Amino acid sequence: MEFRKATLGDTPALVELRKQQLIDEGLPFRNIDSELRDYFSSAIAEGSFIAWLALENGSIVATSGLCLYRLPPSFFDPAGVVAHITNMFTAKPYRRKGLAAALLTKILDEARTAGASVARLHSSADGKPLYQKFGFSDSSGYMALKF
Repeated sequence: MEFRKATLGDTPALVELRKQQLIDEGLPFRNIDSELRDYFSSAIAEGSFIAWLALENGSIVATSGLCLYRLPPSFFDPAGVVAHITNMFTAKPYRRKGLAAALLTKILDEARTAGASVARLHSSADGKPLYQKFGFSDSSGYMALKF
């Protein structure tokens, strides 16, 4: 198994893997190919999205993603860097083989290097045990308004 960071050339694969992840989570399909292409190509280029990939024989079999953004600094977080983990996906034949844990470790290292003081994510039911093993816990205190 080979691990490497995604490049702009991986954008088409990231688009397909993201769609498969959303389908596996039970979300209704919509064609968002152009939006995903635009997002990955610009966010990878500017460094606000970092992905690590697991490859077998040159084919991507698992992926991870890290969105980095800044909030105004606070007394609790002088850097204001927030790490949002997303795009954690492993193709079915490769699940339960440690790939997600290996990729999560790489993404968390990227978040620490970027100066983040917190990593956030939304978890599927299948992914929750892995994240808990890494020390993630359910957190409240945020409110949301959908537009």
